[in-house]
Amino acid sequence: MNLVLITAEEAKAGLPPDDARTRHLCETVGLATGGTFHVGVENGLRGIATVEAFTPRFTFTVAWEKSLQVRLPLTVLVGLPRPQTAKKVLHDLASLGAEKIIFFESDKGDPGYLTSSLWKEGEWREHVLKGTEQACSTLVPEVTRVGSLAEALIGLDANAWKLALDPYEAMEAPEISSPAKAAVLAIGPERGFSDSERAALRTNGFAFAHLGDRILRVEAAALVGGALMLAQLRAWEKHRTLGS
Repeated sequence: MNLVLITAEEAKAGLPPDDARTRHLCETVGLATGGTFHVGVENGLRGIATVEAFTPRFTFTVAWEKSLQVRLPLTVLVGLPRPQTAKKVLHDLASLGAEKIIFFESDKGDPGYLTSSLWKEGEWREHVLKGTEQACSTLVPEVTRVGSLAEALIGLDANAWKLALDPYEAMEAPEISSPAKAAVLAIGPERGFSDSERAALRTNGFAFAHLGDRILRVEAAALVGGALMLAQLRAWEKHRTLGS
């Protein structure tokens, strides 16, 4: 991980010696007293932490940045995929900086995926947090799961650039056609969108696009499609070294 997410309380009191984050920093990273690492409060500031002590708690001081990172204006709708794929989607879109990820139960999806511990026991959060830490960010995407594409389409930004990736229906690659400040990307499940879902997307202002003459896995399409949309929106913030 490139940043360790902590709470405001942990920034003051430190971490227990048996905490997984403590073990990673001590055993894997090999930090010693006076060593530094990147920390951040979830959806808050980042900072550079300096190790003070290892016992009885792992304590550190933090020099905090003065301003928050900027959230990227990207919402991704994903037809509920198999759990192993969903884990990759959560991790990769969190690393990319998506603001919202909405999983919907699709017409062609497998309802059995809902019985996975990923959703029933809340394991999904671990993967979205790891993706955020990998990106050296504190901005954790909002993740929701709804019962249908129709529910996922409710409340979307009416002025956003809306695109659905569909290699079976699309004739063009992703290309923005009018000025916009936000993007919404729709990705179907492994078996693709149904005809009724395609009709609903068109009714709600989505254009259809492909990513070339290849069929990509769900997690690859989400990551590549989201990055292309953000690039065309010119939404990337200038890279800022932590502490600068």
